[in-house]
Amino acid sequence: MYTQYSKFNITFRRVFVVLAGLLSLPVLLLLPVNKRTRMGSFLHRYWVQTSAQPLWLKKIEQGLK
Repeated sequence: MYTQYSKFNITFRRVFVVLAGLLSLPVLLLLPVNKRTRMGSFLHRYWVQTSAQPLWLKKIEQGLK
């Protein structure tokens, strides 16, 4: 039902998150805390995702097994 991302795709996503975090760090330091938190949350969700399945649904299914 959901597509699993390839190892290359996952690696590319994680490299992108690291680069985006490093490049945005100077700007994030000047922003208010709530904006920094929102950006960190977005980067974390992007880092963790390994399939087209929503993360919350995957965690529920893992918990039911």
